[in-house]
Amino acid sequence: MNFINRAFKNVTRRMSKTVLLLLTFFLIGNLVIIGLGVSNASKSAKVLTRQKMRAVVTYALDYNKINQYTQEITDQDELNKFYENYPRIKLADVQELLKDERVKTANALSSATLYAPSDNSIDFVHLNNRVEENMNEGNGQSCWFDENGNQQCETYREPMFFVKANMFPNMIEFEDGDYQLANGRFYSQDEINNGSPVVIVSENFASTNGIGVGDNITLATNYLASYMKETGVTQEDLETSFEVIGIFSHNKPITPDAANYDYTWPYENPDNMFFMPSTSLYAAQLEFSRKQWDYYAKQFPEEEFYQNEANRPSLENMENNMYIENVTLLLNDPLEVEQFVLDNQNSISQFTSLDANNEEFNKLAKPLDTLSMYANFIVWLVVINAIVIITLVTALTLKTREYEIGVLLSVGASKMKVIGQFFVELALVAILGFTLSVVSGSLIAKQIGNTVLEYQISSSDVTNEDDFTYYYNDLWNTDYSTDITIDDLIAEYDVSVSPIIIAEIYVLGLAIVLISVIIPSFMIMRYNPKKILMNQN
Repeated sequence: MNFINRAFKNVTRRMSKTVLLLLTFFLIGNLVIIGLGVSNASKSAKVLTRQKMRAVVTYALDYNKINQYTQEITDQDELNKFYENYPRIKLADVQELLKDERVKTANALSSATLYAPSDNSIDFVHLNNRVEENMNEGNGQSCWFDENGNQQCETYREPMFFVKANMFPNMIEFEDGDYQLANGRFYSQDEINNGSPVVIVSENFASTNGIGVGDNITLATNYLASYMKETGVTQEDLETSFEVIGIFSHNKPITPDAANYDYTWPYENPDNMFFMPSTSLYAAQLEFSRKQWDYYAKQFPEEEFYQNEANRPSLENMENNMYIENVTLLLNDPLEVEQFVLDNQNSISQFTSLDANNEEFNKLAKPLDTLSMYANFIVWLVVINAIVIITLVTALTLKTREYEIGVLLSVGASKMKVIGQFFVELALVAILGFTLSVVSGSLIAKQIGNTVLEYQISSSDVTNEDDFTYYYNDLWNTDYSTDITIDDLIAEYDVSVSPIIIAEIYVLGLAIVLISVIIPSFMIMRYNPKKILMNQN
């Protein structure tokens, strides 16, 4: 351990050199701490914001790919054939994606408004707002002029209920906790496959109508308008008896202090919302759709579509007749969405795409990415310059200490112990300099980091845009991605010097010292002690 004692004495004996090296390591430490602090804060802000986002990936038709493909087709027959077999979302492809253990559930939704049956055996949950007052005054009329110029008017009814139907035995809304099963159960895969007439209703709806799990309610998919009567549709074709298999509660009540309370229609009230399989909704509309199809098939005998029996609505060709615009996959972890897209993008259909809402997220995170890039660049620039400077200083120092080196080697000291002595000398100064820099760097890193971020955001084109939604509840929206703003990212941006950064400083500093000692040592250690002493003489 004599080389350690010698190292300590050399450090204390040559104070001017020690102070200069101490200041050098102090400045290096401050710059590295600021760079690592800003870089880590930027990365952490992105991770924390992503964790607060819903872990969803949208599987949808890629219309850009479709348009590009059709523009390249020059043969009209080939183009017509393509449109006849227009790409669609296939449930079989979604089922393959659902096999991934990272996926919780999926929403492939069908939505519709519903009506009370003709006997008014059920009622909707009332808000007693201005909309309902107008409804009580009487049904509205839709008027037009026929081919003879005579005015014709049709009395119409407003829908009272709204249904969200899914092709899978779970829903994102229930996984997220917006809706919870208070009683009963969710529908099963067998009920989806069979199109079973089952429904899940709200607690307030069940209480208003005095119904429970196991009871049956009749719902109408439409009201019997005059044009339907011409096609042979009857009231019975529009009504279906559903078994109540579950009752749900929710955290989206509409209260009188809501902004759009007076203009909220009954079907926009979550208490008047139903959940059922998409196949059940399709089956409820089936008889009405068949009679409509048969009528138009007679009216337009030249239409190829109506002359193809495969296009006639039926349970067998349900998937072909049900248009699924997109499917939203809910994953277990928001941090898995990007890797999930990368892992599956090559296995999906040609004209489809997987979107994790990365485009908007990356756009908003651009200032943070740029800040992190510059911070990392500064860190490496400082480290490289530090190695060069300390190496030159060490080389000059070793040159002036050749005689000392020759004596040590001649009395039996190993080359490794000599190098170890020089390493310890620099390491002692470096540790002291970095310790002082941790104190000062912690004080100034936050202020510098926030100032640089403000400048970066002000010089970028990132802005907050307020989305306008007409409905109090955006019932028709199938976009489950979380809306974020640049403010959300900034709120998570916090420059601090963590124990990890402090550890990185010391490891990085000792690495600089080691490299700075080893490189010049090769120039001297290649000689034997005798040659070194002879050169000195």
